[in-house]
Amino acid sequence: MSYVVRASEKVRGIGAEYETKALLYLMNGREDSHEISCFAIDFFNDVTGLNQLADKAWDVQSKGNKSGGAKGIGRELVTLFKNYMSDLHFDYMILFLAAVPESFRLDDTQSVFGIENITPRSISGVRCGLIEEGTKKTYIENDWLTDENLDGFLKQITFVVDTKTKAEYIKKLIKVNPKYIPKDEVLDGIFNEIRDAQAAKKNNDSVEGEMVDKLGDVWAYDRVLWAKEIRLKVLNTFINGDIMNVGVPVYFIPIIQRYDGLRQKSVVEDCKLKISVALFDKANTDNFWNLLDLVSEKLVENPSLETNAIYDLISKNEVVHKSRLDLLSIKFLISVMKEALE
Repeated sequence: MSYVVRASEKVRGIGAEYETKALLYLMNGREDSHEISCFAIDFFNDVTGLNQLADKAWDVQSKGNKSGGAKGIGRELVTLFKNYMSDLHFDYMILFLAAVPESFRLDDTQSVFGIENITPRSISGVRCGLIEEGTKKTYIENDWLTDENLDGFLKQITFVVDTKTKAEYIKKLIKVNPKYIPKDEVLDGIFNEIRDAQAAKKNNDSVEGEMVDKLGDVWAYDRVLWAKEIRLKVLNTFINGDIMNVGVPVYFIPIIQRYDGLRQKSVVEDCKLKISVALFDKANTDNFWNLLDLVSEKLVENPSLETNAIYDLISKNEVVHKSRLDLLSIKFLISVMKEALE
C-alpha cells in the first residue's frame, strides 16, 4: 500500500530551530551518523535521515515547546506512530525534545534514552496523549490503536532531550583544535544558514497527499538536503569564503605563475575539485579535518611564512599523506586558509 504524505507544515521561530537541531543531531550526535547521506525535509516527518541507497532511515519528530507534560509528549508521537504502522520501514524512530518534565525520567542524567527510562506514571500519560491525538487524526486508523501496537511502537522510540546551544551543534561539525574555531556568533550564523536552507525546502510546492512506494521516492521531490552541502557551508565559513567559487588566492600565485593562463585555470579548478572530493568522502572526513587542524596550527604559529614554507613544515606529517590530496591541492588549501586567517 502506498505511503501518503500527511500533515506537512511550514514552521517558524523556535520550531524551525529545533528541527535544525534535530537534523544536526542525526548528522553528528550518533555513532551511526556517518551512514546518513541526506535528509528528507518535512516529507515523512520533520526530518528523516537516509543512507546513500535510501534503504535505511532515521525518522525524527521534533518538539520545540518546553512546556507540557507526558500527555503532550505522547501527542507529539502521532506522526512517528503513523510511520511505524505504514508499509515503509523506518529503522530508527526518534522524538527530539526541547525539554521533559522533572518527573518524566527515572534517571534524569540521561539525555538519550528509551521507554525503560520513563516513569510508569509518565508512560501512562504518553500512551493517553498518543491515543487521544491518534483518534483525532484521519490518517490514523482506529483499529491501529491497540495495546499490542502501542507497546511495540513505544519500545522502538528513542527520546532525545536537547542539551546543546546552536553553536555547540556546529562545533561538532568543525573537527579542528578548539582554539581555531570561530566565535559563537559566527557558529550561530552557520546554524542559521542551515536552518534557512531547511526552511527553503519546506517552502517548495506542497507535498500534502502525495503517494510514494519507497523511501527513495522522496528524491523525485525537491525536499532533500545533502550532508555534503552542509559540510561545504561549514568549510566555506571556516575559511571565510566560498572555496568552490574563489579565484586564485594571492598566496597561490607564486606557485603557478610560470604556467600560462589556461594552465593556471585548469590547475585551480583541479585543486577545488580534489578538495571537494576529499571533503565529501565520508570515509575520509576525520583525515580531512585533521589536515585543516594541522594547517591552521602552522599558519597561526608562523604568520609570516609563505605557502611553500608552510607546506614544508607539514609535508612529512602522517596527516598530509592520509588526506588524499596531492601537493598542489594542499598548497591551494594552505593559500586559501592563509588569506582567511589574516
